[in-house]
Amino acid sequence: LVMRSTQNKMRHAVTIALAAGAVAFTPHRQVSKHNAALGRNAGFLLPANTHRLASVATKDQHLEGHGINQKKDGMDSSKNENLSEIEQFVSDMRGLYSDLENGGGTIRREMSGVKFTYVAPADPLISTEENRQLYGAWRHQTPTIYGPEEDWTNMHRSIYEGRVEMQTQHDIPKPPPLLIYLPGLDGFGISATAQFDDLSSSYEFWRMSVDKGNVQISFSNLITSVVKFVTDATSSAEFIDSPREVLLVGESFGGLLSCAVAMALTKIQSKKFTLKGMTLVNPATSFDETDWERIVPVLTSLRYLESREEITDDRGNFRLRLPQGFPTPYSIVGGLALSATIPDSTQYSNILDYLLQTTRTSSSENMLSASSDGFRILAEYLPAASLQHRCLEWLPVGSSVVNSPQRLSKLNVPTLIIGGTDDNMLPTKEETDRLGKLLPNCVKMEIPEAGHFVLDTRVNLTEILLDSHIDPFDTQKTYDPVKDWTLPPDHIVQAVLKKRVGPLREKASPMFFSTDPVSGKRRQGLSHVPKIEKPLLFVGNHQLFGQDLGMVISELLEQRDIVARGLAHPIAMDAFAGSDANFGGNEQTVRKQKRRWEFNEESGVETDLFNMFGAVKVSPRNFYRLLQTNQSVLLFPGGVKECLHGKGQEYQLFWPEKTDFVRLAAKFNATIVPLSAIGAADSANILLDPSELLQLPFGIGDNLANFTSSASSARFDEGNDDEVFIPPLALPKPFAARHYFLFGKPYDTSDLDPKDQAACREIYKSIQDEVNHDINALLEARKYDPYALDGIKRTSYQKLFGKSPPTFPLKSLLPSK
Repeated sequence: LVMRSTQNKMRHAVTIALAAGAVAFTPHRQVSKHNAALGRNAGFLLPANTHRLASVATKDQHLEGHGINQKKDGMDSSKNENLSEIEQFVSDMRGLYSDLENGGGTIRREMSGVKFTYVAPADPLISTEENRQLYGAWRHQTPTIYGPEEDWTNMHRSIYEGRVEMQTQHDIPKPPPLLIYLPGLDGFGISATAQFDDLSSSYEFWRMSVDKGNVQISFSNLITSVVKFVTDATSSAEFIDSPREVLLVGESFGGLLSCAVAMALTKIQSKKFTLKGMTLVNPATSFDETDWERIVPVLTSLRYLESREEITDDRGNFRLRLPQGFPTPYSIVGGLALSATIPDSTQYSNILDYLLQTTRTSSSENMLSASSDGFRILAEYLPAASLQHRCLEWLPVGSSVVNSPQRLSKLNVPTLIIGGTDDNMLPTKEETDRLGKLLPNCVKMEIPEAGHFVLDTRVNLTEILLDSHIDPFDTQKTYDPVKDWTLPPDHIVQAVLKKRVGPLREKASPMFFSTDPVSGKRRQGLSHVPKIEKPLLFVGNHQLFGQDLGMVISELLEQRDIVARGLAHPIAMDAFAGSDANFGGNEQTVRKQKRRWEFNEESGVETDLFNMFGAVKVSPRNFYRLLQTNQSVLLFPGGVKECLHGKGQEYQLFWPEKTDFVRLAAKFNATIVPLSAIGAADSANILLDPSELLQLPFGIGDNLANFTSSASSARFDEGNDDEVFIPPLALPKPFAARHYFLFGKPYDTSDLDPKDQAACREIYKSIQDEVNHDINALLEARKYDPYALDGIKRTSYQKLFGKSPPTFPLKSLLPSK
């Protein structure tokens, strides 16, 4: 019994291992909602609810008329009840490969061993929010096949009339950019299937595929095929009045091929097309820095063990005989090799969760059968002979063609390199830097903790392209950071609050108070902070290092749904907010692009939160336009002098004499709310203040003086020498002091004449006095808070009761002046 139990456990463990290998080299089974396409090319995006379909029959006729079927083999919406979950998954994967090879589009242009398939815009009537990597709407399309020499006129008419009919417009608008996706070494692009629906809705999207068994195609043939396709596809003048814009997107090997194709296209003098840009995703231009050229021959040699007949070699030895239905040695070893190099930690976690779930619902026999079938998919769609030909012929030749520094330095095409920081198959992180320095117009984007399969449901390639310097629809020329900025999605806001603001709240136990506008009495919370249709201007003292900004902005957002936009110092926006400036070195740097709303929860510091949450550079123009557009603004008139104050300057105001913010507020009838805060200066010991740092010997003080003199001043009417941007040398205390925030009595400027200088000065002085008064009121009231400066006592209370301790009684807080 013990032996039988042990055998069962061993068989179960082997089964799980095989299943892990079978699942790992396929797109991970992550069910999530994918962001909608965000293209802005009028006339070619499909709005969600503009289809005029009277009935189900009309819908069917409409879809079938454009080569779109409701159901097809390999993608029936009904599941086979006789299959276990893992067997169904492997069946889905086989169907996905079949669609990539034979379907997945409405038009196919066949060339010698290469196919280009046009994917029509995804129809919302049949698109699904379920995992788009497996169940994308593009899979419902059946292509009409055209030969390599057939005229393009009919294809163009079918493409454009189909898009226009689905858009419910009568006139054919300007065609969108032509986007061609070049796949990785598998020849199908299975890793990018989650992107197809969105790309097809924003671009004229063509995907290339390579015949899986063809070992005669050379790298040069591939270049020729893509170039010919581009020139043919842009040759028709019937629908086009201006040159077509072409974008190349290459993944892995496709990234290497894209560079070679771009080099060839830039040599063609044509008025029919322009190469708008190219995107390289984990490009295999670094192949010659890997060991795959030595590993692959060993791996593919395993195909000689696949004979099912007793065939002897020259010495009379029998080759290995495999049981019928068992996966081949090549498929098993290859699958395990891919499973060890392709998935990243997140994908591994999803795979493990999926396998643990299926082990509870599937028997060992079902898992073993499904795993065997899964491994056979690799041998079927990437045969050993094809893999050997591609690794030993395509990649070395392509690397020698592309990796010439002279050629790359002359490839002046807008290029975006997308790289996973945890790519275990290629040295992508180093390669993005190398290419970024060689290519003249290149920007890199790093996807944190992503592996070789980076284009899964965590990434929206359509959105990334729109935000890139390639700017496929020329939308960035009209982007206005004052008017067009929007708050990040709720899940990003909540993540920032949890990971960045949460620790600050735990350390500082902040208390917020507001003021009754009539009686001047205080109330805990922000209930008396006005929420009106007119612009709001919050004016306050800047605390040490500005570390309380997150608490102020988040509290206004959470408690009053007020989005307060900060006016930030130029250095904070440029140097600290993710700029790629190279301080103190001559090493060439590579420009970086971040994903829209990118936030790395695991990182200890997120430098781009200024931009993400709507801060703009402080300037009269930006201040004017924020109020003009009826927005809420957070202003610290004391600026750097308060934020980086010295010894003995705690909670002092360093406001300018000019009354500009009052006059502008009056011009737009804004309501001014004074804001007073304390706590930051009591949370650190200043060892050397800025004036003392400037006196340091050994050239340190001189270097600091040179830095601050070259830094841009926040005040337009002051020189750089008038503003000392040098942080004091401070040592944080073991426990932070409690922070207090008091929103004072609002000032309505509706009846204030902005041209009346005396009246504006009087209001300015009143607001300044109010902030000073409230700072002193908070300092006095906190004497009655036993937890104000006793961090140990406050922390113990929080740990014991799971909430912030009580504070001083409200009666101890003096009313508004």
